[in-house]
Amino acid sequence: MKLRTRILSFVIVICMVLPVLSLVTAGKTVRADSEGGVEGFVTRLYEICLEREPDQGGLNSWVNRLTTGRITGAQAARGFVFSNEFTRRNLDNRSFVDSLYRVMFDRDPDAQGLDAWTAALNGGMTRSEAFDGFTDSVEWANTCAAYGIQSGSSSAPSVDTGTSPSPTPIPSPADQTSADGIEGFVRRLYSGFLGRSPDPAGLSDWTSRLSSGQTTGFDAANGFIASDEFHSRARTMSATTLVTVFYNTFLGRNPTASDVTYYTSGMGSDLEANLQMLLLCFSNSDEFISYCESNGIIPGAGNGASLISDAEVTQIFNRSVLIGSSTTEGFKLYFSAYGRGIMGNVNVCSRVSYSLLNDMTNRTAYLPVYNGTPLRARDIIQSSGCDYAFICMGTNDICNGVVTRYCNYLDDIRSLNPDTVIFVEACTPSLDDHPANVNIRELNDAMESYCDTHEGFIFIDTYTPLADSNGVLQRRYCSDGNVHITYSGYAKWIETLTQAVRQYIYEQRIAGNPV
Repeated sequence: MKLRTRILSFVIVICMVLPVLSLVTAGKTVRADSEGGVEGFVTRLYEICLEREPDQGGLNSWVNRLTTGRITGAQAARGFVFSNEFTRRNLDNRSFVDSLYRVMFDRDPDAQGLDAWTAALNGGMTRSEAFDGFTDSVEWANTCAAYGIQSGSSSAPSVDTGTSPSPTPIPSPADQTSADGIEGFVRRLYSGFLGRSPDPAGLSDWTSRLSSGQTTGFDAANGFIASDEFHSRARTMSATTLVTVFYNTFLGRNPTASDVTYYTSGMGSDLEANLQMLLLCFSNSDEFISYCESNGIIPGAGNGASLISDAEVTQIFNRSVLIGSSTTEGFKLYFSAYGRGIMGNVNVCSRVSYSLLNDMTNRTAYLPVYNGTPLRARDIIQSSGCDYAFICMGTNDICNGVVTRYCNYLDDIRSLNPDTVIFVEACTPSLDDHPANVNIRELNDAMESYCDTHEGFIFIDTYTPLADSNGVLQRRYCSDGNVHITYSGYAKWIETLTQAVRQYIYEQRIAGNPV
């Protein structure tokens, strides 16, 4: 905690000082983009955060609330930066900091500031803390002044007590209906999970954070459930009592007998596992989400994947095989240089020039090798006894008929391995457009549709995280000017696979399925 505090203090100083130095030494001021006023400010949030033009209804709603003073620039920016639409971009820490500079300071980051903030996030600072550091800077105040809006503090509770049309992305903290509903929810957390009335400081803190959007309903409930105070009580509760507490706290009502039976039947002797299962199920229920939205709380449903531990992810990879061509072959080099980390003992079965056609025609000179023998993908999966297979194909097959061949390839794998979960990774992009990225994207769309309609197949978008805004392989991720990947590219690739596995475990747990 001390190290984290020192990092935060250092980075906030950097954030406040470097912008001033860069403005003085370079003789720059806020860009002329600000000539669009409030509308220009909102349009920029859409373009930078969501990478699209604003819809008219959303634009009008944001502009109206900013011009009337119902929200500040900081609150608007937070609404975009922590929206579901922005979060789904899955930016790494460096890219997130780059976006903050362009959103908050209307400029590209300076190298020193970019490095300092990225190091702080990698060292344990939360993205919310980083965002607050930017809004506390002089340069943020100057940016807002140039657009004619109040800068404000991102953590300040909104003064808006009315309702307004819900723009895109998720409603900002200023759309909260009233503090009463939020305070009532906080009191329920205290009485339900801790069995007592809230202390004034705790009540004020949780209410403020929920009102401002700093904390979601999911995060608040998780905070109480993870506390020592609740664990001490929970250890003395029967399964029936525990389920009743969750119903009372999350939904404000008692469960029926069938409700209790449903949940208790899936509970074991591990308290932590029981609490996690209940948290995920209740926080993602339609009833809880509806309650949050009607009481001015951002539900935060779907955040449960973050609760899945690295150890659980590694267990999946330990029971998996990676199958692919030369791009997958590069994982072996990456592991040799950096170790396997979260990928554990995953088995990499790949080969240069391996293709769908080579597999289906059994050309052994181009097939991946398993235990010293060239084998087709379906036979590797069967011979290894793996529970999960990650397949990345298409790079050597982009031409007429590739979709049909890929579908036949997957059908063939399933025929011999009916119980294996197959993760189909998107064909990764090329830098020089050979093969053409438009054809790669068409293949990926078709494979995503295949996975959507075939049980036991899960599509992972490994194309988008590696591509730039033009849809080609980012130069920093390309090792040969074509399709092969650098070590930093494999790090991004592994991050993408890890997120997909975490989400898979989470969704299976919600559904009550073993993994």
